[in-house]
Amino acid sequence: MTTKDIKEQRIAFAPSANNVLQGAQREAFHMHATTYHPEHLFLSILRLEDELDENIFSLLGMDIRVLRGMAVEVVGNVLPESELKHEIHPSKEAQECLDWAIAFAKQRHSPKLRSDHILLSVLRHPQVQPLLLLMFSPEDVIPSYLTEESGAAYTNAMDQLIQIKIREHKRLGKHVSNLPMVTCERPTVTFKDVLGANAAKQELRELVAYLRRPQLYQRSRTTALEETLLVGHPCTERTLLVHGIAGEAVVSLVSLSLSKLVNLMNALAVNMVDAEDLVWLEHEYPAFLRDNLTQTARNLLHSTFELAKTWSPCLLFIEDLDALLRLESKEHRMALQRQLLVELDALDWQKPIAVIATVYKPELLDPELMEVGHFNRRVVLSESYAIHPAAQTKLCLSCKHEVLANWHYCVYCGASLVKACPHCGAPHVEVEGARYCFSCGSDVWSQA
Repeated sequence: MTTKDIKEQRIAFAPSANNVLQGAQREAFHMHATTYHPEHLFLSILRLEDELDENIFSLLGMDIRVLRGMAVEVVGNVLPESELKHEIHPSKEAQECLDWAIAFAKQRHSPKLRSDHILLSVLRHPQVQPLLLLMFSPEDVIPSYLTEESGAAYTNAMDQLIQIKIREHKRLGKHVSNLPMVTCERPTVTFKDVLGANAAKQELRELVAYLRRPQLYQRSRTTALEETLLVGHPCTERTLLVHGIAGEAVVSLVSLSLSKLVNLMNALAVNMVDAEDLVWLEHEYPAFLRDNLTQTARNLLHSTFELAKTWSPCLLFIEDLDALLRLESKEHRMALQRQLLVELDALDWQKPIAVIATVYKPELLDPELMEVGHFNRRVVLSESYAIHPAAQTKLCLSCKHEVLANWHYCVYCGASLVKACPHCGAPHVEVEGARYCFSCGSDVWSQA
C-alpha cells in the first residue's frame, strides 16, 4: 500500500502525521531498507518536536530527550533534507500500526490523524520492543514485566500500561474537576464477586437484610446496624466490599471520599487550586465557599447526608476516615470531625439509612469520634482475602497506586507483588533495600 492509498482511508492527515510518514521513509532510506517498519515510524516520531507526542512519553514515564539522544547514538543522524530517490512503502507491520492509528483517531472522533495517534499504535507493536529496550538502560523506568513479554502478550501489556496511565492522569491530574468527592450510584457488584472474606461477609449479612426490609426491624435492633466501621488495610479493597453490600441489598450507595475532600482543603489552604477549578467547584457544589474553608467542609458534609436522605433506603459510605488525620489545619480537622458527629446525630432513623466508614487504624482517630456512641460496630477485614479477577483492584504498597489482582509487577514502580512479613504477616512488595516491616517494624523483614 502506498502513502496515497493510506491517505484515502476516509480520514484527513494532519501535518504532523505527514511529517511522521516522510520521516519514516527517510529512516528506512538511511538504513537501506526497501520498506519502512514500525521502528522507522518510532524513530521518525522521536526526531520531530510535537507537544502531544512529548506529553505521551511523559505520561508513560519516558524522557523523550534521552530517547532522542539514544536514537542518534544507535542509528545516527538522519538529515531532514535528505532526498528520497523514490517513495518507500510501508511494510505489513507498519501498515498494521497505521491501521491501528486510524481506528484510534476515528474512535476518538478526531477529524484528522495526528502523530500522537501513530505513536500510540507504534508503541504497542511487538516489533518496537527491542528498540525500546536498546534505548533504555536497566535503571530507567520501563516496567520490568514489559521486558519479559513478547508478541501479543507485549501488545496487551503495553495497552494495559497506556490505559492505566491515562486513567491515572485523569484521576490525579491538576484539575480537581476530575476528582468527584460525592457520588450516588446503584452498584451491581455482589458478595459473589468477593471470594473469601467469609467472616466479614457473614457479619455484614444482617446489615444487608436490614437495608432490604427495614420495616421488619424494631428500633432496638437497628441501632447497632446503623453505623458500621469496616477496618482493614487499603490493599484489601474495602471499597469493593462496601459496593457489594449495596449490591446485595439492591439499594443506592451515596459515597463521600474524605481523602479527596481533605486533599482539596489542604490545597485551598495554600492557594494551590487554580481559578478554573474554583469556578468548577462553585458550579458543581453550590455549598462551596472559596473564602470560608471551614464552612465549605461543613456544607459538603451536610449536603452529602441530605443526598442520602433523598435516596433512602440507601447505604451512606464515608470512605477513608483516616483522612481526617491528614488535614494540616487543626481548626479544619476539628470542624470537619464535629460536623460529622452533628450529621450522624441528626439523621432521621425513621428513614432506612445505614452508614459505613472504612478505616485502617481506628486507634489513631480522635477518641471523641469513637466515644460518643458512634461506630460501635466494627467489622475487621482480613488482609489475605481474594476478589473476583474481573473486579479486583488493590494498592501497590510501594507507590500506593491501584493495581489489578493478576499482575505480577506494579506498572508504576516495577515492584514485585506481593509477599508477607514473616513476623506479623502484613502484605509487602519486594522493594530493593527494604529492611523494616511497615506494620510491625520488625527488622527480620530484611532477612526474609
